[in-house]
Amino acid sequence: MNINQALNYYSKKLIEITKDYKIAYIETQILISHSLNLSETKLISNALIELNENEINKIETLINRRLNFEPIAYITNKKEFYGIDFYVNNSVLIPRVETEEIIDLIKDYINKKIDKKNKKFSVCDIGAGCGNIAITLKKLFENADITAIEISEKAIQVIKKNCENILQNKNSINIINADALSFTPKNKFDIIVSNPPYVALKDKDNLQRDLNFEPENALYSGYDGMDFYRNFFNIIDRYLKYNGAFFFEIGFNQGKELINICESFNIKNAEIKKDLSGKDRFLICHNYIANKKLD
Repeated sequence: MNINQALNYYSKKLIEITKDYKIAYIETQILISHSLNLSETKLISNALIELNENEINKIETLINRRLNFEPIAYITNKKEFYGIDFYVNNSVLIPRVETEEIIDLIKDYINKKIDKKNKKFSVCDIGAGCGNIAITLKKLFENADITAIEISEKAIQVIKKNCENILQNKNSINIINADALSFTPKNKFDIIVSNPPYVALKDKDNLQRDLNFEPENALYSGYDGMDFYRNFFNIIDRYLKYNGAFFFEIGFNQGKELINICESFNIKNAEIKKDLSGKDRFLICHNYIANKKLD
């Protein structure tokens, strides 16, 4: 079997779970490239090279993992985010393309609202996962003081690995292993950002099987998916400066209720932003003022 034959053969196998030949073919390319340690360009240029038994066995192992619905990112230990390759494993949530848009929202805010030449500003990424948001912001704004808070010790190791790989220094951002809901930072931040757990437990049985491989504490947040938001807005004053800004990723059907939750804490100027597909995706506030819960 040569590489081209392997691509066609295993693509047909992966249709079982992708239900789409094009997607199956792309995934097969990724897995075979990873298995053979070849770029996808070299894979195509070497399409007629025969595979030996050991190489076929390695490919089979990866294909079988995918047929068991294990996400590609965990199989290859790699996920691109904002043009950067991040190391990931099953200790961290896999970065999604929608989350890249929160980087753009923060960039726009910083460029419009913060005098970067005369002021060093601070950002806190809560529930940092693999560090994709915190590290990307540090690459974009080198003078920013970036803090990443993450409850999982295993995820902390992933963040440090990505700092070393991407920023060449694991100390380039402040990494704190703590539960953000019980932790009190020494200083308040200009900006808070988070892609917190927001999937509703009531929906768990109806979700795609790939999600079974991702850490539950990074996905689920109570029956309706909004426990984190309720709890965090109760203590947000510990984190956010007066007139600061926050940026949270949310579920597509949570916008209205989250505005109600903000109003219950007297946060009047929060708003919902849609993602590029037109779905409610972000809860933002450019001018945070109050956090006194109303009677």
